[in-house]
Amino acid sequence: MDALYREYSGKIFDFLYKYCSGNPEVAMDLMQDTFLNFFRKYSDADLDKEQAIRLLYTIARNRSINHSRKFSTVKESGNPEIEDFQEHKLSFVRKAELKDLEERLLACLDELEEDERYALILRFMEDYNLTTIAEIMDISVSTASRLIVKATAKVTEIAERKNLRP
Repeated sequence: MDALYREYSGKIFDFLYKYCSGNPEVAMDLMQDTFLNFFRKYSDADLDKEQAIRLLYTIARNRSINHSRKFSTVKESGNPEIEDFQEHKLSFVRKAELKDLEERLLACLDELEEDERYALILRFMEDYNLTTIAEIMDISVSTASRLIVKATAKVTEIAERKNLRP
């Protein structure tokens, strides 16, 4: 269990950070809750690594949904002091442009339905295949595929409406 935490806590944090509109404190709290819940419920289970990862993402998703429902009237913002994680080769101006683009694209994701946003993050940011996404979201593969196609079209439309062209 300790090795699982060391290997995947960063990935779960990154997922939650993207899913929670870039708030590192919320993402860290939810990541810790995710692992505590996982260890409490599945420490005695005989799970292989893939099953454990799917469960971790499912728990993380559910924790973030619960959190967003709990604080739906409060819009949280990111911490600008934590945002210097780009490659060192990029110029300061280019880093600022990329960070601005990322924030604007994440804002476009906020306008999607929860399932659409979640599916896009899993597919394009976490690089999961449709089968894994379907298992994590507890839907069929064809539903996952349609959801991603529909969400991609919606986010493209939102980005064009906001005059955002990467």
